[in-house]
Amino acid sequence: MKDKTFKMFSFHCVHQYILKLSSAVLICFILIFNNCVQHEKTTGSPPFVISQEQVSSFVRNFNPLIPSGSSRWPTVSGIYEPLFIYNSMTGIYVPWLATGYEWKDGNLQLDVTIRENVTWSDGQPFTAYDVSYTFNLKKTNAALDPRASWGYLKSVEAINDHLVRFKFLRIFVPGLHALTEQSIIPKHIWENIDDPVKFTNPNPVATGPFTEILRFDHQIWELGRNPHYWQEGKPAVERLRFYAYPTNEQATIALINGEVDWAGNFIPAIDRVFVGRDPENHHYWFPRVGGSIFLYVNTTKQFLDQVEVRKAISLAINRELIVRVAMYDYTIPAHPTALADGLAPWRSPTATENGDWVEYDIERANEMLDNAGFKKGPNGIRLLPDGKELFFDISIVSGWSDWIRAAQVISQNLKLVGINTRVKTRDFGAWLSSMQNGEFDMGIAWTEKGPTPYRLYRGLMSSEFLKPVGETAEVNWHRFASDEVDSLCVAFEKTSDKEEIKQIIYRMQEIFVDNAPAIPLFAEPSWGQYNTKRFTNFPTEKNPYAQISPNYPPENLLVLVNVEPK
Repeated sequence: MKDKTFKMFSFHCVHQYILKLSSAVLICFILIFNNCVQHEKTTGSPPFVISQEQVSSFVRNFNPLIPSGSSRWPTVSGIYEPLFIYNSMTGIYVPWLATGYEWKDGNLQLDVTIRENVTWSDGQPFTAYDVSYTFNLKKTNAALDPRASWGYLKSVEAINDHLVRFKFLRIFVPGLHALTEQSIIPKHIWENIDDPVKFTNPNPVATGPFTEILRFDHQIWELGRNPHYWQEGKPAVERLRFYAYPTNEQATIALINGEVDWAGNFIPAIDRVFVGRDPENHHYWFPRVGGSIFLYVNTTKQFLDQVEVRKAISLAINRELIVRVAMYDYTIPAHPTALADGLAPWRSPTATENGDWVEYDIERANEMLDNAGFKKGPNGIRLLPDGKELFFDISIVSGWSDWIRAAQVISQNLKLVGINTRVKTRDFGAWLSSMQNGEFDMGIAWTEKGPTPYRLYRGLMSSEFLKPVGETAEVNWHRFASDEVDSLCVAFEKTSDKEEIKQIIYRMQEIFVDNAPAIPLFAEPSWGQYNTKRFTNFPTEKNPYAQISPNYPPENLLVLVNVEPK
C-alpha cells in the first residue's frame, strides 16, 4: 500500500514543474527579467533578491498593525522594528529599539528603557512617546489588537523620552514576549490618519534598515536602505528586490536558476535540484526549532465537534507517508504533544503515552467512528444523523506543493475510513482570511511558537482567542476552548517558579492529548535557502546567529542587518 501510494506522488519533482509552466508565464518572466536588466544598468548595485511571499501580484500595503499576512513582507521586521527580538537559536532576547527592561510592583509593572539616538526614516527622533502611542492606538482600535494585549494591559505611558511604563490588570509575565515583539509606528505620522485599520501606508516612515520604496509594480517591487538607520554601517545591502511568484514551483525555478539570494521555500529533492546546480554557492539549512504543522478541524462543524471523531481522523492519517512523499524526509512525524525538537525537554511522559492517537491505525479509526454512531452508507461513506454523506474541504494555499501533497495523502487516508474530502486551494490572502474567520472545514497550517510551550497551548486551547465564526481570530482558528487551560494560563502568568511552570506545562499537554483540539502532522522545519554568489554572512549550522528562514518575524531582521554583498 505504501509503495503504491509513493509511486502516485513520485512524479512531483522540480523538472516536471518546469515542464508544466505555460508559455504565458515564461513570457511574463522574460519581460520581468528584461525590465530588471534595464533597471540594473541605471542603479549599478546588485539587489538582494528575496522570495518569501507567493502571490500572483503585489498590493501596496505596508500597515504593520493589521493581522499577519495582510501587509507586504518585510513590513513588520525590516521596515518597522520591535523593542526586542527573541532569538530562537540562542534563547536570548536581543535588545533592539529598547535596551533593557525591569519588572516592578510584584510583576504588575514593566519598565522598558528605549534606545537613544534612533531616528525615523524622515529624520524625526524616535522616542518612548512613539511606543506608548502604538499601544494606545491598539487600545482604541480593537481590530489592530488581534492578540488581545489590552486584555491584560491596564495602561501604557511614556514617562520621558526614553522610558515606557506598562501597567498590567493582572500579573502576566508572558506579556513580555508579545509586547516586546510589537512593531512600533511613528506618532507624528499616524496621529493624522483617519482610519488606521484601513490605512495602507503606501510610503512608510519607519526605523527599520529598509524603508524607501524605490519602485512598486504588481509583479516586482524594490525596497531601499533607510538613510537614517540607527545601526552604524548597517545594513550592508543597499536594496531588496521582490518578484511575484504565484506558486512554490515558480519560486523554486527562480531559486535553482540562481536568480534568488534568500528564500524560505519547500524544494523537493533539494540536494539534487538546488545544491547540485551550483554546489559552491547554493546552500540550505532546515533546523527543526519551530513548532508542528497541524491539520486544523473546525470544531464548530457537526461531526468535527466530537473528540473521538478528531482522534479517529488522526489515527487514519499516515504521517510516515506524508513525511516521505510530501516532505521528502526533511522532517519527522509530529510528537504526540506537538512539541518539536526545540521544545523536547518540556515533553510530559504521561501526555506522550496518552497521545497514541497520532499513530497510524486504520482499523482502530474505523472502530472509533463506528462507536461514535456514524455508520457507512452503501458506497462506503459515513452518514450524518440526517442521512447526508460526510464531506469536507481541506483548505490549502495555492502553489504550496508540499502541503498540497500532504493534503492529498490525508484525503486518500480519510476515504479509507468513510470520510469524503476535497483538497481546495486558494490564494494566500483568501486562505488566511477563511482560516482566521473560521470559515473552513479542515486546513493545514502552523501554530504559535515561543521560548516555552505556553504560547502553543494557549493559542490552541485558551478562550482568550475564541471568536465567533465570521470574526477574525489571530490564533485558535479551530474554535476550541478549555476552562482548565484558562486557569492554567493564569497560573503560568503569575509564577516564576521553575518546577511550578513545568507542572503547568505538563498539565496543558495532558489536556491537549485528551481533547485533540487540533491534529499535529509533522515537525515544522525552518525552511531556509541561500545563494552566496552575490551575498554572504548568512546564518549556518556552524554560525547559527539566527534562524536562516525569512519566514519568522521579527527574527528574520537579524539576517537582514547582517547579510553582506561579496
